Order: sequence, then C-alpha cells, then structure tokens
Amino acid sequence: MLYDKIQLIIKRLMLAVPTLFGVLVISFCLTRALPGDPAVYFAGAMADEASIQHVREKLGLDRSLPYQFLAYCNNLLNGELGQSLTTGQSVTYEIKARLPASLELTLLGLFMGLLIAIPLGILAALKPNTWIDHLCRVLVTAGASTPIFFSGLFLMFVFYYLLGWSPSPIGRLDFIYLEPPHVTGFYTIDALIIGDYEVFKAAFAQLLLPASTLALCALAPIARMTRSSMITALESEYVKAAKANGISTNMRVYVYALQNASLPLLTVIGLVFGFLLGGNVLVEKVYSWPGIGSFAIDALVASDYAAIQGFVLIMAVLFVTLNLIIDILYTLFDPRMGRNE
Repeated sequence: MLYDKIQLIIKRLMLAVPTLFGVLVISFCLTRALPGDPAVYFAGAMADEASIQHVREKLGLDRSLPYQFLAYCNNLLNGELGQSLTTGQSVTYEIKARLPASLELTLLGLFMGLLIAIPLGILAALKPNTWIDHLCRVLVTAGASTPIFFSGLFLMFVFYYLLGWSPSPIGRLDFIYLEPPHVTGFYTIDALIIGDYEVFKAAFAQLLLPASTLALCALAPIARMTRSSMITALESEYVKAAKANGISTNMRVYVYALQNASLPLLTVIGLVFGFLLGGNVLVEKVYSWPGIGSFAIDALVASDYAAIQGFVLIMAVLFVTLNLIIDILYTLFDPRMGRNE
C-alpha cells in the first residue's frame, strides 16, 4: 500500500514538468502577441526609426521567435529571468522583493476567510433551513457575485473615508515608520522578530483592509463546501452509529464528521489560495500594495516581456506546487488513494 502511494506521488511530480513547460510556451507566445512594441515605448515618442531599430536590436527583438524562445530557456536554466525594462532591475530581484508582500497579504486574507467560513459552514450544516443557514447562503451569494475591485473600493470608502478607522491605503507601511530588517519579507513577522511592536501594529493595520477584501472572496466557496461536506458527513452511517452508541455531539461533529469532510475542503482551499494570488493583481492596485500583482500590471502596460513572463512563470510554479502539495496530502491521508484495483 505504501509503495503504491509513493508511485502515485512520483507520477504527480512528473506530470508537473510538462505543465510548467506548457505554461512557459504559452506565456512566451502570448506576450509576443500583445499590442504595442516595447522598442517604441522605451525609445520614446520623439524617437526616429533608426533609434527604435537600435533599441530593438539591443533588446534582441530583431531575432526570430524560435531564437528568442531558446535564448529565454537558456537564461532560465542559468537562473535568470531577464531584466525588467520598466524598473531597470532584474526580474529575479523584483520578484524576490515583491513576492513576500503578495504572500503575506494572500495568506492573511485566506486565514481570515477560513476563520469565518468554516464555523459558518458547520453551523449551517447543523441547523439547515434556519436563519444561520439563510445567512450563510446570503454571504455565499454576495461573496461570489461581487467583483473583487468593487469590494476593495467599498471597504476603503467605508472604513477609511467615512469612519476613519483604517490607515491610508498607501502600501505596506506608513511613511513615518521604518521597514523592519529583512528576514522573511513579511513585515509583521520581521517586526515581531526584532520586538518592534509599533511597526508590527502599523504593518498589521495596513494589511487588514486589503486582506479583508480577499477574505470576502474566499468566504463564498469555502463556506459552501464546508456546509455541503458536513451535511453529507452528518448523514452518513458511521455518524448515525456513533450517535446510537452515545458518543457526544462535539465528538461526532468535530472528529467524525469534520475529519471526513476536510478532504474535499482541502481541495477548495487550495483552489481558493490560487485564485486569491490572482486576485491580488486588482487588490494591490486598489490599495497601492507593492506586490508582484502591481508589478505585473505595470509590465503589461509597457509590454515588458521579461517581467510578464517572469510573473506568469512564478505564478504557475506556485499554483502547480500548491496542487502537488494537495495531491500528496490526499495520497497520504485518504486510504482509497493508491489502492490497486
């Protein structure tokens, strides 16, 4: 049985390679299909044709597409993602500097969504067709139908402009505070490491509003799946048998039912995390958050090929890695996985 599970994990790892290569090819082709010419953009509006051609040759855009692709793959094998034309820095440097900001925001938004969605889904499953169940449905419908940029602007209008409870949406930290020494790249964690609680509170306050925007998007699918999985588990024979044997309600709900409902919930959480990483693109622009999402939008406007390809590749690696982790957890904890038929 263990050997079968190991074989299944190895197969999943091998399938990730062609997936990433496909993403690499598609992102390369799509960036070249974008309207506009980066050589014209960086040569300037008043540049003549000779200057534009010189910039094009310097960027390697005068070469054939197969040559450009092979050169890009060769740079990837050497650990280079190219140079961003919009910032003048290497794409690797930009992603290393900005990725922790996006991950800190996404993880907090997902955590806040889980704190609300899972208890709400459990309560809705325990009390179907009551006001709690109806409240769950309303929140799920509202969260699924509201665009993420609208949620961000609405929360900003209410909590920053009307009530004044939130700090200015100007990035990760107010200008009166100094950035904590870089350890993890997460300002809250780095501030706690050095014991600077003022910076921690300031960084956490900046996080709350954009993280709440992401949490509203995460709320709908997680609450819906929790409710559905818990209803199925509570109606199963093993839970009914546990009730007949006098096992307490808490034990039946939070051990027997929730444990079996957690596997499909794990899949949804992984998908939601990937969606939130993509949703960061809009949230970061709304809140002036210096993450990879805002970096990608600036690169897209300027047709910055290296930056766009680096962003897509990193997002693909994160998403594939996350799905691999979920598949491995499924394989390890679900006794049906890896069983020979």
